[in-house]
Amino acid sequence: MKKLTVLAVDDVLANRISLQYLIEEYCDDIDVVLAESGEEALKITYTLDINLIILDIQMPGMDGFETAKYLKSNPKTGNIPVIFLTAAFKKEEFQQKGFEIGAIDYLTKPIEDQQFINKIKLYKEVILKTKELEAVNNNLYKSLQEEIRLKETIQRQHREIAEQSKMVALGDMLSNIAHQWRQPLSIISTCSSGMSLKKEMNILTDEELSENLERITDITDQLSHTIDGFKSNIFEDIKTKCNLAEFIRNTVNSKSYLFEQNNISIIQDLNEDIEIITLPNSLQQSLLNILINSIEVLDNIKGEKLIFIDLYIKDDLITISIKDNGGGIEQKNLHKVFEPYFTTKHKKQGIGLGLTNVYNNVVTNLHGKVKVDNKRFSYEETSYKGTQVKITLNYSMSKSFDAKNISF
Repeated sequence: MKKLTVLAVDDVLANRISLQYLIEEYCDDIDVVLAESGEEALKITYTLDINLIILDIQMPGMDGFETAKYLKSNPKTGNIPVIFLTAAFKKEEFQQKGFEIGAIDYLTKPIEDQQFINKIKLYKEVILKTKELEAVNNNLYKSLQEEIRLKETIQRQHREIAEQSKMVALGDMLSNIAHQWRQPLSIISTCSSGMSLKKEMNILTDEELSENLERITDITDQLSHTIDGFKSNIFEDIKTKCNLAEFIRNTVNSKSYLFEQNNISIIQDLNEDIEIITLPNSLQQSLLNILINSIEVLDNIKGEKLIFIDLYIKDDLITISIKDNGGGIEQKNLHKVFEPYFTTKHKKQGIGLGLTNVYNNVVTNLHGKVKVDNKRFSYEETSYKGTQVKITLNYSMSKSFDAKNISF
């Protein structure tokens, strides 16, 4: 336990010695400092850390009241508790004045030893508890200041992250547009260069010219829709009620030219009765990213190219399953497929944002789940292996989906 220092001030030597004896004999962990006058007491408080002052009122020169006034006026000593000593016959005369100055107690002469010791022990406990509270308050104040500084730092970091997120979102959108535009632009380039070559050789027919121009027009319309879709997905995706089977068919049809160009057959098994309220752009971009990934995988295989799309509901869970016969993903890479910029393709074939955006759209925007697995399956008595992506949505929540909780 930390020691306290008590200053005993009395002009009579015998009184000072008596006070010192009583305190040091019966009170542990208290040091006593003696002063014979008010002036000497003030000098001591300037140099020592005093915790309690026992101050005689009637002293020559500077009396106890005057000494107490000086103590209370000094910020260094103003909070030191003061106990006045006074003759019994003058106690009532000085009591009011002493309390007005700031005394915490009065003791009368001659001192009753046991009463004095009990009071000193009591004030010792009060002073120690006060010091503990002050230490706690100081720690709380420091903690509060640190928390305020930390909060300001976090708020500043959040502002910086928000600005960075805007740039990342824009970069992701541009990268994803590039990801989806690569094959359509390749088709346009092939049509254009093919017509140019045939024109030079004078073998381009009017019918072929018309077909190719119509095809280029359809593809450029789709490219324009891609931009609008991404812009809406980021800034203005609005909850919409739809028949899910019809929605999936329309999404697939929007990329029909890619399936035809790559000789890919689409096999759909869709429950026609599922009506949901959803964020259409988030869902459509998710489906398109999955389909385009399958198209790119199937570009590397020979023989029949198949994509299967299934839609069903079980135990209040809607499942959209999209699988291909592209051979699947290496097992060691399955857990990485949702990581940004992870790709097993050459850089010129994509930057690996497709499934990352699927995950963000399904989990964050649609409050669903998405899982990627390798799958072995049979179709028309032929066995295949490929990648299966499953999107799972809660049917009950999808019927009353509240887009107000989602930020874009």
